[in-house]
Amino acid sequence: MKKNITNIKLIISFLLLVTLLGLFFYFFNFLKIKNNQISTIIATLRAKETEKENIDVLKKKMAELGDVEKKIGDHIVDTASIDLFVEYLENIGINNNVNLIVKSVEVPKTEKNKILLNLEMNGSFSNITKTIALLENSPYNMMINSTYLNKDSTQFSQLNNTSNDTKIIPVAVPSSWQANLTISVLSL
Repeated sequence: MKKNITNIKLIISFLLLVTLLGLFFYFFNFLKIKNNQISTIIATLRAKETEKENIDVLKKKMAELGDVEKKIGDHIVDTASIDLFVEYLENIGINNNVNLIVKSVEVPKTEKNKILLNLEMNGSFSNITKTIALLENSPYNMMINSTYLNKDSTQFSQLNNTSNDTKIIPVAVPSSWQANLTISVLSL
């Protein structure tokens, strides 16, 4: 009988040991799965925090770049406001005592983001060269494709004589120069 009680205790102890080992591995796997889930959640949370910080930095940079964007916009001509650009060019001529006329404005279909302009200028040599230099150094992204500069050699004036004869007599007039320019400007 003692053997039976010892065998029963041994069997119960063995069953209890197997049950406890099963529970241990069950809880171990349960904790391992929960740990992985928590690690994933923490990693996602850190990624979201980093993304939020990046968005905040980006918002600050966008605010700072607002002025830069305006400056860049001042270097590129908007095709919808070509008239303002033409007025700008004519004002450069007026400010330098040059008669600057925009002869043509072309938006080529083959080249994107470009405007071609044909300019004609009349005035003194120094004023025309100053105007060309100002055009080259203007804030717009402008490239002078061709320049043609020539001088009007003589200018004539008609004078009436007392005997009702009209004679053409050369008159000394300050030299007048003409310039034709073809420029291309970066546009939107």
